[in-house]
Amino acid sequence: MTQDTANRRDTETSERGNAVMSLSRASSFRFPASSSECAFSLVEITVAMGVAAFCLISLFGLLPVGLNSNQIAVEQTVAAGFANAIVADLRASGTNAKSATYGIPLTSGTQTFYLDESGSPTAIGSGPTNSGAFPSRYRASVFITPPAVGQRAATTARILMTWPASADPSPATAPKNYAGSYEILTALDRN
Repeated sequence: MTQDTANRRDTETSERGNAVMSLSRASSFRFPASSSECAFSLVEITVAMGVAAFCLISLFGLLPVGLNSNQIAVEQTVAAGFANAIVADLRASGTNAKSATYGIPLTSGTQTFYLDESGSPTAIGSGPTNSGAFPSRYRASVFITPPAVGQRAATTARILMTWPASADPSPATAPKNYAGSYEILTALDRN
C-alpha cells in the first residue's frame, strides 16, 4: 500500500469520527426538567385571547361605518358626474330656448327632472315598477336666473342633485327628505 492510500484512509476515518462526535453532542441536549419552563400559563393564554377578541370586535364594529362612507362617496361621485353633464348640456345650448339632452328651458324658474342610475331622464314622479323599485334614482332641480332685461350679464344656473328621488316625488316642491345631495353653481354666457 502506498503512502497516499494510507493518508486518504486516515483522513476518511477521522472525518467519520468527527461526525460520530457531533452526533453524540447533539444527543446530549437536555430537555427542561419541568413542563412549566417551556409552556405558556393559562393566564397568559387568557390575556392574549382577550386582547385578540377586543381587537376583532373593534374591527367588526368599524366595518359598517366604512361601508356606509364608501356608499356615500360613490353616490356623491355619481351625482357630481350627472350635475357636470347637466352643466355641459346647458353650456352647449348657446342661445337656444332649451338644452339639447335634458330639454331644460333656459327661462327664469325652477325645472325638476329625474334620472335613473345611468343618468338617463325618467318620467317625472314615476312610481315603482312591477318589481317595487323606483326607476328614478336621482332628482335634479335646476334653478335658472337670467340677467335683468337689457343688462349684459351671465345667466346663473344652480343645480341641486338629491337622492333617492323617491324621497321627494313631487316636482312642484323643493326637495327636503333626501339622504344625500350635491350642488353646483355655474354661469352661462348667453349674450
